[in-house]
Amino acid sequence: MLQSGSTELQPSPHVSMPGDIRALLLDDSNFDRARIRRLSQRTGLSIQFDEVDSIDAMDQAVINENYDLILIDYRLPVGDGLVALDHILQNDQNRDAGKIMITGNGAVDTAVQAMRGGCHDYLRKDDMDEEMLHCAIVNALTVARERRAQTANLQEQQGMIKDALLNAMNDQELRKNVVTMFKKEFDSITALRKARLTDLSPAEIDALISGFSEEDDFIFH
Repeated sequence: MLQSGSTELQPSPHVSMPGDIRALLLDDSNFDRARIRRLSQRTGLSIQFDEVDSIDAMDQAVINENYDLILIDYRLPVGDGLVALDHILQNDQNRDAGKIMITGNGAVDTAVQAMRGGCHDYLRKDDMDEEMLHCAIVNALTVARERRAQTANLQEQQGMIKDALLNAMNDQELRKNVVTMFKKEFDSITALRKARLTDLSPAEIDALISGFSEEDDFIFH
């Protein structure tokens, strides 16, 4: 069951949040969802909520919409918050959203598991107030944004390194040096074996080195 609601308030002067925050709230309790909505209205943030009461409903919501923020109640009638988190992480559209796990008091192990599993923050339901909710939302959105930027930067750097390697392999002098180095290392490693790189013809060696320039051959970790 998907329900929608919005909190049309001015953003807090202490944070910079572009436009409305699109949020999904997963909780099977009507009372708790209403309480979180009321608290959100006091945070000073502009939040538009969609609400679901099951993992199945959440799965449908994350297929249909893009969310900035997802709040997940750990205790659910079918499955739990960690199962829901895993489903979100498998969704290309929303895996990078800010994620907050809502736990019971004293559920430290659950909070640790959630943070290690991909959540950006957690809240204890029983003592949650508007200040805690505000801090958790801002922190989750900020950390999620920073991680997206780090991932984008890493991918850009990997692309630059890959392009540099491909360009370098087109340099004839460098290719010659690589062949020489490869032959030396190969002979050292296979000194007791019959198979020698020197048995290869120049054309075969050139084909071997040329294979390095194929894009799919470069794997970066």
